[in-house]
Amino acid sequence: MKNLVNTLELNVSKLMTIDKMHITNFTHRWVEQKKLASVDKSGKHESIKKNNTNSLLLTMLDLVFEEVSEFPLNNSQFFSDGLEILLKQWDSKYDLERSEIYKKISLQSKQDLLSYIAFKTFNTGDYFFTQQVVEDYISDYITNLPNATTNCQEVKLNSTAVLKSIEAQHGVVVQQSKGIYSFSDLALHEYFAAREIVNSATPQLLEQSLQNLVERLTENRWREVFLLLAGMLRNADYLLNLIKYRANAIIAKDEILLHFLNWNKQKSEEIKIPLKSSAFRALSLEFILNLDFDFALTLDNDFAGEVGSNTAHLHSYTQQLKNCRFSKHQKQVLKQYYYANKLLVDCLHHARYVSREVREEISENILIPF
Repeated sequence: MKNLVNTLELNVSKLMTIDKMHITNFTHRWVEQKKLASVDKSGKHESIKKNNTNSLLLTMLDLVFEEVSEFPLNNSQFFSDGLEILLKQWDSKYDLERSEIYKKISLQSKQDLLSYIAFKTFNTGDYFFTQQVVEDYISDYITNLPNATTNCQEVKLNSTAVLKSIEAQHGVVVQQSKGIYSFSDLALHEYFAAREIVNSATPQLLEQSLQNLVERLTENRWREVFLLLAGMLRNADYLLNLIKYRANAIIAKDEILLHFLNWNKQKSEEIKIPLKSSAFRALSLEFILNLDFDFALTLDNDFAGEVGSNTAHLHSYTQQLKNCRFSKHQKQVLKQYYYANKLLVDCLHHARYVSREVREEISENILIPF
């Protein structure tokens, strides 16, 4: 049992960007659920239904593993596989009441509807939304389906019925309190928001959607949407280039910061330690901004060991960094620039496909301004 838990923790940590305590709780609950299911299969439906609002990701992980006997390589693939299985199989396994209109909506359209709701609410920062709001979004969507009724009263009744079916069938959207709804997990909200962007109706709309998204580059709540998108896009070149240009625009108007970053580039190439210069450029910003050395470690896995054994080489360098004086506003701008570059690298690692040219250009020019 211990080996099973350790294996699950490792795989879940690759799939989901959550802290270790949540990973441990997640995997232990999965094992306990499997033990209970093997003892009392007749109670499985009730057990899942009871915990659906706080363990839907756990259920999806179970479904994916049972279906393909392995874990997907990235978050976007996990959600895609898990939700397809969930939406396809849940109603065939369990005799749950569903509206006639919901029965007629295809699997693809169900996901499109959830994506539409997710993006609309996530874009406005509404993690919780009223029944009226979500029913309005459902109405907007189902009125454009083939053979849809144009009768306003019927549309209203159908929207209410669809919402209740979604809640009863799979619990992706749940009622948190009377008249107040949300996605059962923030990760699902983020995934469906990203899916709405990537499934834009035309290439032109997708391009515009990505341009609009990059305006949110330094807003931390959009981070997972960026990462999921990178894993969904057939080719992530355009998104990565947009992020790169936006990151440079953050510091483009501050001559002092530009001078520092160019000086930092020169120093990183002079450091006599056999590590990537990009890791040292990240180190200097982390030192100045009093941050953990996460980005430097991301850029070079050997960073910690080499720095630990070559501190003398870095002493004069860090002394020079201590002499750098920036205003509170400049530090904030520098932090945004650092964050944008870190997100760029994370998206590069999550991307399904990136051309060699773009990959090399980004890797060689991290934290180097134009």
